[in-house]
Amino acid sequence: MIILKHYKEGDVSYVSHKDILRVLQRGLKRAKVDVRYSQGYVPHMLTYTSTPVPLGVQSLAEYFAVDCTGIDEKELLKRYNASMPTGMRAVASFYKDKNPNLAAIVVASDYVATASEPLPLSIEEILKEESIIIKSMKKGEAVQKEIRSLVFDVKVQGNKLFMRLASGNSNLRADDFAAHINAKCGCDIKTNDILRTAQLVSIAGNFVDVEEILK
Repeated sequence: MIILKHYKEGDVSYVSHKDILRVLQRGLKRAKVDVRYSQGYVPHMLTYTSTPVPLGVQSLAEYFAVDCTGIDEKELLKRYNASMPTGMRAVASFYKDKNPNLAAIVVASDYVATASEPLPLSIEEILKEESIIIKSMKKGEAVQKEIRSLVFDVKVQGNKLFMRLASGNSNLRADDFAAHINAKCGCDIKTNDILRTAQLVSIAGNFVDVEEILK
Protein backbone atom coordinates (compact mmCIF):
# COMPACT_ATOMS: atom_id res chain seq x y z
CA MET A 1 0.00 0.00 0.00
CA ILE A 2 1.44 3.38 -1.03
CA ILE A 3 0.08 6.62 0.42
CA LEU A 4 0.52 9.90 -1.43
CA LYS A 5 0.34 13.27 0.30
CA HIS A 6 -0.96 15.81 -2.19
CA TYR A 7 -2.35 19.31 -2.16
CA LYS A 8 -5.58 20.80 -3.48
CA GLU A 9 -5.05 24.42 -4.45
CA GLY A 10 -6.36 27.16 -6.70
CA ASP A 11 -9.24 26.29 -9.03
CA VAL A 12 -8.97 22.62 -8.05
CA SER A 13 -10.40 23.51 -4.63
CA TYR A 14 -13.77 24.01 -6.36
CA VAL A 15 -13.80 20.46 -7.75
CA SER A 16 -16.07 18.08 -5.82
CA HIS A 17 -14.64 15.14 -3.88
CA LYS A 18 -16.20 12.60 -6.28
CA ASP A 19 -14.62 14.33 -9.26
CA ILE A 20 -11.28 14.59 -7.44
CA LEU A 21 -11.37 10.82 -6.91
CA ARG A 22 -12.02 10.31 -10.63
CA VAL A 23 -9.07 12.54 -11.51
CA LEU A 24 -6.83 10.65 -9.09
CA GLN A 25 -7.78 7.28 -10.53
CA ARG A 26 -7.45 8.43 -14.13
CA GLY A 27 -4.02 9.82 -13.25
CA LEU A 28 -2.98 6.37 -12.03
CA LYS A 29 -4.12 4.86 -15.34
CA ARG A 30 -2.15 7.45 -17.32
CA ALA A 31 0.86 6.72 -15.13
CA LYS A 32 0.48 3.01 -15.95
CA VAL A 33 0.34 1.98 -12.30
CA ASP A 34 -0.80 -1.60 -11.66
CA VAL A 35 -3.59 -0.95 -9.16
CA ARG A 36 -5.47 -3.85 -7.59
CA TYR A 37 -9.23 -4.05 -8.13
CA SER A 38 -12.02 -5.28 -5.89
CA GLN A 39 -13.73 -8.57 -6.62
CA GLY A 40 -17.36 -8.75 -7.59
CA TYR A 41 -19.84 -7.80 -10.28
CA VAL A 42 -18.55 -4.22 -10.65
CA PRO A 43 -14.79 -4.20 -9.86
CA HIS A 44 -13.32 -0.87 -8.78
CA MET A 45 -9.84 0.42 -8.03
CA LEU A 46 -8.67 -0.18 -4.47
CA THR A 47 -7.90 3.40 -3.57
CA TYR A 48 -8.72 5.25 -0.36
CA THR A 49 -8.82 8.92 0.62
CA SER A 50 -8.76 10.75 3.92
CA THR A 51 -11.70 12.93 4.98
CA PRO A 52 -12.06 15.59 2.25
CA VAL A 53 -12.16 19.34 2.78
CA PRO A 54 -15.35 21.26 1.93
CA LEU A 55 -15.78 22.61 -1.59
CA GLY A 56 -13.70 25.77 -1.98
CA VAL A 57 -11.37 25.11 0.96
CA GLN A 58 -7.75 24.61 -0.11
CA SER A 59 -5.38 22.06 1.36
CA LEU A 60 -1.70 21.20 1.66
CA ALA A 61 -2.39 17.86 3.37
CA GLU A 62 -4.64 15.48 1.43
CA TYR A 63 -3.89 11.75 1.50
CA PHE A 64 -4.58 9.14 -1.16
CA ALA A 65 -3.79 5.45 -0.53
CA VAL A 66 -3.22 3.13 -3.49
CA ASP A 67 -3.20 -0.67 -3.33
CA CYS A 68 -0.74 -1.40 -6.13
CA THR A 69 2.03 -3.75 -7.19
CA GLY A 70 5.29 -3.59 -9.14
CA ILE A 71 6.26 -0.09 -8.09
CA ASP A 72 7.84 1.58 -5.05
CA GLU A 73 6.75 4.81 -3.37
CA LYS A 74 9.40 7.00 -5.02
CA GLU A 75 8.58 5.84 -8.54
CA LEU A 76 4.85 6.22 -7.91
CA LEU A 77 5.39 9.78 -6.70
CA LYS A 78 7.33 10.57 -9.87
CA ARG A 79 4.79 9.04 -12.24
CA TYR A 80 1.83 10.50 -10.36
CA ASN A 81 3.11 14.06 -10.58
CA ALA A 82 3.86 13.67 -14.28
CA SER A 83 0.24 12.78 -14.94
CA MET A 84 -1.63 15.19 -12.64
CA PRO A 85 -2.70 18.86 -12.90
CA THR A 86 -0.59 21.38 -10.98
CA GLY A 87 -3.29 21.98 -8.35
CA MET A 88 -3.14 18.34 -7.23
CA ARG A 89 0.57 17.52 -7.25
CA ALA A 90 1.95 15.23 -4.51
CA VAL A 91 4.73 16.29 -2.15
CA ALA A 92 5.50 12.99 -0.42
CA SER A 93 4.88 9.24 -0.63
CA PHE A 94 4.96 6.50 2.00
CA TYR A 95 4.88 2.71 1.95
CA LYS A 96 2.81 0.73 4.49
CA ASP A 97 2.14 -3.00 4.64
CA LYS A 98 -1.60 -2.36 4.85
CA ASN A 99 -4.10 0.45 4.47
CA PRO A 100 -3.75 2.81 7.49
CA ASN A 101 -7.43 3.78 7.07
CA LEU A 102 -6.80 7.48 7.59
CA ALA A 103 -10.47 8.34 7.19
CA ALA A 104 -11.12 6.40 10.42
CA ILE A 105 -8.11 7.34 12.56
CA VAL A 106 -7.75 11.08 11.81
CA VAL A 107 -9.42 13.07 14.60
CA ALA A 108 -8.51 16.69 13.83
CA SER A 109 -7.23 19.05 11.17
CA ASP A 110 -5.24 22.27 11.34
CA TYR A 111 -6.35 25.20 9.20
CA VAL A 112 -5.17 28.73 8.58
CA ALA A 113 -7.52 31.36 7.17
CA THR A 114 -5.95 34.47 5.70
CA ALA A 115 -8.28 37.48 5.74
CA SER A 116 -7.84 40.71 3.79
CA GLU A 117 -7.65 42.76 7.02
CA PRO A 118 -6.35 42.19 10.58
CA LEU A 119 -8.66 40.00 12.64
CA PRO A 120 -9.87 40.90 16.15
CA LEU A 121 -8.22 39.07 19.04
CA SER A 122 -11.67 38.68 20.53
CA ILE A 123 -12.12 35.66 18.25
CA GLU A 124 -9.98 33.68 20.70
CA GLU A 125 -12.61 34.27 23.40
CA ILE A 126 -14.69 31.60 21.70
CA LEU A 127 -12.61 29.00 23.56
CA LYS A 128 -14.06 30.25 26.84
CA GLU A 129 -17.63 29.54 25.79
CA GLU A 130 -19.28 26.43 27.19
CA SER A 131 -21.61 26.09 24.23
CA ILE A 132 -21.24 27.05 20.57
CA ILE A 133 -24.19 26.50 18.27
CA ILE A 134 -23.82 27.02 14.54
CA LYS A 135 -26.43 27.04 11.82
CA SER A 136 -25.87 25.29 8.50
CA MET A 137 -27.77 23.73 5.62
CA LYS A 138 -28.14 19.95 5.34
CA LYS A 139 -30.03 18.44 2.43
CA GLY A 140 -31.70 21.79 1.82
CA GLU A 141 -32.82 22.27 5.41
CA ALA A 142 -31.45 24.64 8.07
CA VAL A 143 -30.05 22.74 11.04
CA GLN A 144 -28.38 23.69 14.31
CA LYS A 145 -25.32 21.92 15.70
CA GLU A 146 -23.51 22.10 19.04
CA ILE A 147 -19.79 22.27 18.19
CA ARG A 148 -17.93 23.33 21.32
CA SER A 149 -16.38 19.88 21.80
CA LEU A 150 -15.23 19.96 18.16
CA VAL A 151 -13.15 23.17 18.52
CA PHE A 152 -9.72 22.35 19.95
CA ASP A 153 -7.82 25.59 19.41
CA VAL A 154 -8.23 29.05 17.90
CA LYS A 155 -5.48 31.66 17.57
CA VAL A 156 -5.25 35.03 15.82
CA GLN A 157 -2.05 36.51 14.42
CA GLY A 158 -2.65 39.68 12.44
CA ASN A 159 -4.84 38.78 9.49
CA LYS A 160 -4.41 35.04 10.02
CA LEU A 161 -6.73 32.76 11.95
CA PHE A 162 -5.32 29.39 13.03
CA MET A 163 -7.89 26.72 13.82
CA ARG A 164 -7.65 23.16 15.08
CA LEU A 165 -11.00 21.50 14.48
CA ALA A 166 -12.40 17.99 14.74
CA SER A 167 -12.09 15.96 11.57
CA GLY A 168 -13.04 12.44 10.54
CA ASN A 169 -15.86 10.56 12.27
CA SER A 170 -16.69 13.66 14.36
CA ASN A 171 -16.26 16.43 11.84
CA LEU A 172 -16.55 20.21 11.96
CA ARG A 173 -16.45 21.89 8.58
CA ALA A 174 -13.95 24.74 8.55
CA ASP A 175 -16.17 26.85 6.30
CA ASP A 176 -19.14 26.52 8.69
CA PHE A 177 -16.95 27.52 11.64
CA ALA A 178 -15.54 30.50 9.72
CA ALA A 179 -19.08 31.60 8.84
CA HIS A 180 -19.95 31.50 12.55
CA ILE A 181 -16.93 33.67 13.36
CA ASN A 182 -17.85 36.10 10.59
CA ALA A 183 -21.33 36.54 12.01
CA LYS A 184 -20.16 36.76 15.62
CA CYS A 185 -17.13 39.04 15.18
CA GLY A 186 -17.94 40.98 12.02
CA CYS A 187 -15.15 39.39 9.96
CA ASP A 188 -15.07 38.59 6.26
CA ILE A 189 -13.30 35.23 5.99
CA LYS A 190 -14.18 33.60 2.69
CA THR A 191 -14.21 29.86 2.08
CA ASN A 192 -11.30 30.06 -0.37
CA ASP A 193 -9.25 31.96 2.25
CA ILE A 194 -9.10 28.73 4.29
CA LEU A 195 -6.20 26.30 3.91
CA ARG A 196 -5.85 22.92 5.61
CA THR A 197 -2.24 22.53 6.68
CA ALA A 198 -2.24 19.20 8.54
CA GLN A 199 -4.31 16.18 9.50
CA LEU A 200 -3.85 14.80 13.00
CA VAL A 201 -4.28 11.56 14.91
CA SER A 202 -4.49 11.11 18.68
CA ILE A 203 -1.67 9.18 20.38
CA ALA A 204 -1.59 8.92 24.17
CA GLY A 205 -3.90 11.92 24.39
CA ASN A 206 -1.72 14.12 22.15
CA PHE A 207 -2.34 15.37 18.63
CA VAL A 208 0.26 14.02 16.19
CA ASP A 209 0.62 14.87 12.49
CA VAL A 210 -0.54 11.86 10.48
CA GLU A 211 2.68 12.04 8.48
CA GLU A 212 4.57 10.90 11.58
CA ILE A 213 2.78 7.54 11.61
CA LEU A 214 3.33 7.07 7.88
CA LYS A 215 7.11 7.47 7.98
